[in-house]
Amino acid sequence: MVHRSVGTKSSEEMTSTSSPTMASSSSVGDKQLQRIIRDLHDAVMELSKEHKECGEPITDDSASLHKFFYKLEYLLQFDQKEKTTFLGQRKDYWDYFCDCLIKIKGANDGIRFVKSIPELKTSLGKGRALIRYSLVHQRLADTLQQCFINQKVT
Repeated sequence: MVHRSVGTKSSEEMTSTSSPTMASSSSVGDKQLQRIIRDLHDAVMELSKEHKECGEPITDDSASLHKFFYKLEYLLQFDQKEKTTFLGQRKDYWDYFCDCLIKIKGANDGIRFVKSIPELKTSLGKGRALIRYSLVHQRLADTLQQCFINQKVT
């Protein structure tokens, strides 16, 4: 017979029961992620519709493009832990892109291009420049796919 204080649980009981707050927080996170993805999909559909209606390439003046950038950036930053470099600068999705793409021939052209722009100082600015570069060169889907399949980093 095992004697315990009232109100305490054995290690078996603790591991066999899941906390309702843990389950609900992951469920909330999943729902939020699904909403973000749905919003991004809607932004892509809006861009497609705008392109079909005007028959011209989408330019920087497009409100739909700005909405798309905002939604994509929000998705890329979703649930990222606050990380900093050795010197204290905040790490962002730019650092993730670098880690994923730097050794992949052809996929690292955008990384090298962005690194060559001295005006870009922050990780966020470099990430935005890489997204723009990828869109202009019609490589955004390939760039994201290369990152997602990189199991060492992702």
